[in-house]
Amino acid sequence: MTTKKLALLCSLLSTAVAMPALAQDAGDGYVRASIARTKLVDKGEVKTDGVLDPSAGYETREAWHSVVTLGYFPFDHVAIEGSLSTPATTNNIPAGSLAGVPNLGDDEFVIATVGASVYPLKGTVRPYAGGGYAFQITTQERDGLGVNLNIPSTSGPYLNAGFAVDLSPRLEMFADVRKAWYRTNATGLLPVSPTYAAQVDADAKLDPLTVQLGFGVKFGKRAAAARDAFEAEESDGSHWLVKVGLTNLSLADKLELDVAGTPLPDAGISTFEHQTPTLQVARFLTPNIAVNATLGLPPTIDIHGAGGSMGALPRLGKVTYGPTALTLQYHPLRKGVVRPYAGVGASYMIVFGTKDGAFTDLEVDNDFGFAFEAGAEIMFQKNIGLFLDVKKALLRPEARGTFMGMDVNGQTRLDPWALSGGVSLHF
Repeated sequence: MTTKKLALLCSLLSTAVAMPALAQDAGDGYVRASIARTKLVDKGEVKTDGVLDPSAGYETREAWHSVVTLGYFPFDHVAIEGSLSTPATTNNIPAGSLAGVPNLGDDEFVIATVGASVYPLKGTVRPYAGGGYAFQITTQERDGLGVNLNIPSTSGPYLNAGFAVDLSPRLEMFADVRKAWYRTNATGLLPVSPTYAAQVDADAKLDPLTVQLGFGVKFGKRAAAARDAFEAEESDGSHWLVKVGLTNLSLADKLELDVAGTPLPDAGISTFEHQTPTLQVARFLTPNIAVNATLGLPPTIDIHGAGGSMGALPRLGKVTYGPTALTLQYHPLRKGVVRPYAGVGASYMIVFGTKDGAFTDLEVDNDFGFAFEAGAEIMFQKNIGLFLDVKKALLRPEARGTFMGMDVNGQTRLDPWALSGGVSLHF
């Protein structure tokens, strides 16, 4: 063995021995928020009327959503943690011998995890690895061409690895990759003639891969000095609060539809979760009361048909809309690291444009409704912090158009959930 190789080996051994001394301290904790991409492996056996079709398959879209993670170190260098994602929606496009068949339906789900990670080093750059158990919980199913689509919730083990980079004593940036292993038994009916529907069963292998990138705020001994300095300061006397961030929007996708004056009770719509940059500007009217305006860059979303009478249709159309809200907020704490707030007010949905699909002459009205919000800022400098909040708006615009020469009128129930995270500035 050469001298250089021997020196390198000794260096590695000394680092390994020193790792426990460099471990994260017991009692530390963190809160993380991220943008995540999740993709399923799209594998599994498909049976039609109980007969295995070895060449049949399916494909799903990649989903973009948000993940919030809480972690705590009960021991040096070992963290226990749990996470919960915002809803994500996948379609189920037949492939293989079933290629060319329209979307069978959409399923909406959230992913929750419980597990542990090992952080061997305490420093500016902190790699980690861990594992635990993941739960994919189906929150909504919407029929496409398929009828009575059923994709049960499921669960299984996962492994993850990543690293965190300190930006300040309390603020970190992190990247994480998580692989889970589980499957579910999906079922539905596939109409093959006006009078007959085949039973389709899929032993669906999901095994999702989730990649996250986001920011976190740390608690514990390393942040104690900075926290104490915040606590010792006088209450924040700023009059303006500006928040810049990214918002994940998920719609309820409910619809009451009339075609040529005849109700279609099983008609529905389906949209995918979508993200847009948002700006919030608040003015404090008193030390604890503020009025807050929220504006978003208008996203364009596809509207698909759902339900037995509309699920086999191609895309119904596109809508470009602007998410806005005006709320009156209560901020109980104006000093300290964590500053929660809650608000109530109104949301106004501005429709900037539509594009026809299966529905022609598509129109969607602007709409006005109540809005509710709750969130918190986590400060890492005197006038700069991170924020995370959730809003619920009650928006139910009317839509109209034509389909095959017949008038179409719909009463939608969108009621979006909006999860926002980003940077907050006080002045």
